[in-house]
Amino acid sequence: MPNCSSPRIATLAFLAVAVSIASATQAAAQTIRPLGAEYRSDGRGRIELVNPTDRPLNVVMEAKGFRVDESGEVRDEPLPAAVRLRLSAMSLRIPPHQTRYVFYDASASQRPAWFVLYANFTGYSRAQFNGVNVQLELPHFVYLLPNERWKTGDIAVSGVEFHRDTGKLAFTVENTGAQFGRIDALDVKRSGKKVIGPAFPLFPQGRRRVELDWSGDDEPDVVSIRSRDFSLERKLEIRP
Repeated sequence: MPNCSSPRIATLAFLAVAVSIASATQAAAQTIRPLGAEYRSDGRGRIELVNPTDRPLNVVMEAKGFRVDESGEVRDEPLPAAVRLRLSAMSLRIPPHQTRYVFYDASASQRPAWFVLYANFTGYSRAQFNGVNVQLELPHFVYLLPNERWKTGDIAVSGVEFHRDTGKLAFTVENTGAQFGRIDALDVKRSGKKVIGPAFPLFPQGRRRVELDWSGDDEPDVVSIRSRDFSLERKLEIRP
């Protein structure tokens, strides 16, 4: 099982961990719902754990902190000291083709705060995996946020590079403020031409490096960014 320094790959929306096990069709079918939740007050939620296999599975819950680097990779950290968390169960057994729920109460003395609950599934047949013990980790990400939201002035764009020979455009989007937010839509454009970029979360003082394909001789000159709280445009100052 990865330690606190090992990377976990973030997905879009709620940064879900991608799990890939060769020839593990049944293991990959395990489900945790939802992938994450945001609360503007104390967090009171539940996680649904689904076992679609023909054998009972054991699940152990584990809470950790995390950070996200500018490439979008998630790395484990200790649970933040500001977070107080209570779970209805730390371990459970799920019969075949059944669902179980874990309820949680979470609060934080300082917000924004965030953590992840991992559901660690075990109980797979070793014969199914060539004698290897398999444990599947599925995450539920929790964000405890203040009522104050981020502002347009918190967003900066820097480090713009365009390589005409490869058609690669790269730049950094930075959240210079103290609030957590999500970029819901991003695109770069010039004279009616537009290329759509990824959506991603931006943590306080966090950065995300974005790389896009841009064809043609005309360099893009504007990036458009939209979140649930605002829309803005920034000029792309391409470095020589």
